[in-house]
This record gives sequence, C-alpha cells and structure tokens, in this order.
Amino acid sequence: MDPKEMAEYTLTVEDVAKTWHVTPSRVRQLVISGRLAGLMRAGSWFFKPEIVESFERRSRGRPAKQK
Repeated sequence: MDPKEMAEYTLTVEDVAKTWHVTPSRVRQLVISGRLAGLMRAGSWFFKPEIVESFERRSRGRPAKQK
C-alpha cells in the first residue's frame, strides 16, 4: 500500500466509537469479525471516513412485539 493510500485512513478506534456511541471494544469486535474494514498500523487500527459513514449497523436489542 502506498503512502498516499495509507493517508486516507484518518480515523482511530476511539473516533469511530465516539461517532457511533459505542465502546472502542465494540469497534475492535467489528473489525475482528470482518464486518468493518480497517488498517492496522503500529499496533493501532485506522479507518477511512467513507467506510465509517457508509457502514450499516444492525439495530440493537430485541425486536418489537408484533400486534
């Protein structure tokens, strides 16, 4: 990967966690499970803003009861 492409990965785990209102551990879980693409550099994960914005999160909790 060339330096120009690596420069596109500007968000850290903490940045993504704050944006999504989740814990940094949850962001790492999504990376490890393969649901979120990132770049590991110097022991830390970095993400492209476009990937974070377009990532489709699943709804939380139990589904509502159907009447």
